[in-house]
Amino acid sequence: MLLNKKYITELSLSVNGMFAEGAIALGQSLKDKKYLEVFNLKKNEIGLAGIKSLEDCLSLSKTIKELNLSGNFIGDEGVELVIKALTNKKR
Repeated sequence: MLLNKKYITELSLSVNGMFAEGAIALGQSLKDKKYLEVFNLKKNEIGLAGIKSLEDCLSLSKTIKELNLSGNFIGDEGVELVIKALTNKKR
């Protein structure tokens, strides 16, 4: 369904039992979605592998205003990846 949408501005998938496998699939679906403003993945236990799969999505999005990744066990390395992705925007 996400692949068929040209523009996605808000995506809230909190508490869905996504885990790393789901985050990897989500990352592939969101690679070309550059106008995501609100992204909520709270409490999905995606871990470091999951956040790595979302790195491109975060760095390509031009409009992220709100991001919630709490409860995902991404650790310090995951936080660093998120900060890097959000500050080093790809064009």
